[in-house]
Amino acid sequence: MSPANLLLLFSSLTLVAAAISADEQGGGSCSPRTCGNVTISHPFGFVPEQETDTKCGRLGFEVHCTNNTPYLGYYRRKYRFQVLDIFYGNSSLLVADVHKLDDFRNSSSKGCHVMTANTSAKVGQPFSVSSVSLNLIFYNCTAETAAAAVRREGGLVDTKCSGGDTLVRVGGHYSDSGSYKEYSVEGCGATLVPVLGRSSGEANASSYEELTSDRFLLTWQPPSGK
Repeated sequence: MSPANLLLLFSSLTLVAAAISADEQGGGSCSPRTCGNVTISHPFGFVPEQETDTKCGRLGFEVHCTNNTPYLGYYRRKYRFQVLDIFYGNSSLLVADVHKLDDFRNSSSKGCHVMTANTSAKVGQPFSVSSVSLNLIFYNCTAETAAAAVRREGGLVDTKCSGGDTLVRVGGHYSDSGSYKEYSVEGCGATLVPVLGRSSGEANASSYEELTSDRFLLTWQPPSGK
């Protein structure tokens, strides 16, 4: 084979290898796009309305733009987080678990009730909840157990969903390795929702609806070697 043909073959193989590598990474880098007030750029991939996938961005970083609002995560609506801002410099983003607000509405399919699934259950690789977030802890109790807990413990607030058997309080900073035993209430089921609270690092449990609809911080691990 002539040197010219060898060079052509080598160049072709290099291009194929690069394409395979980009595909394995979840797609190559594309031009930045805007959804609402948020700029979607690498490593994120922009998914237009009515589409379910993108060829841009890394695997797991898909951002769906629906009604000019960016959502991170699965295409199924109830599993998505609304993206409020992305901080590319420190690999973090502000998101809101807005669909949990439906639990507080009487018009929802289940009526007004305290959620039963932790927000963190919807967070998967490559993302994690930042440790600067606070825990908003919701409790499902019997009315008798709830009344006893309010008498016995401080910081518990009634929610609007029932006659005193659903409670909420702020339970310290979020930590993957932390223990929440100190915040458990005997006889009550607990659900954790991360929130940011005020700039002072505090939050008022009475503002649970506002806190739930507001925001918390996710972080991601930058690709190694980049």
